[in-house]
Amino acid sequence: MIKALLAACLLAMPILSATGARAQEILSGSLIEALTAVGKPELGGVFTYVGDKNAPRAFADLIARDPKAMKRYTAKIMDDLKAAGGLTAWDHEVCATLVNHYAGAADMPGIKKPDAKRLKALNDCVLAPVMELSDIVSRRRK
Repeated sequence: MIKALLAACLLAMPILSATGARAQEILSGSLIEALTAVGKPELGGVFTYVGDKNAPRAFADLIARDPKAMKRYTAKIMDDLKAAGGLTAWDHEVCATLVNHYAGAADMPGIKKPDAKRLKALNDCVLAPVMELSDIVSRRRK
């Protein structure tokens, strides 16, 4: 787990694009944790090219298409909610995006609606209090 987290942090370092322009320099700690939780820390490099504003929606789309990743991410945020009593604003946006995806009338290609238990967990996460990542991490260890 530590090696995966360190790999994700290394990927968060500044990357130069082919044009010489700098990509986004810092990945959100919440994004790094989420990618590690779903077992895809190598995608950190891809997310450096996704704006910080769009990263939660891009991550939500990624896990909506991968049921195993969805299961792992939901377990992670429910553990955080239980341990800390809240979630980061980033996690809130991911959950809200997923709830909106699944509430839409039109079926989106490649996205299957999860079971009722997982949908309830996502709804509960949207309603949870917002906390700083550092507070959540410190409360996990207690």
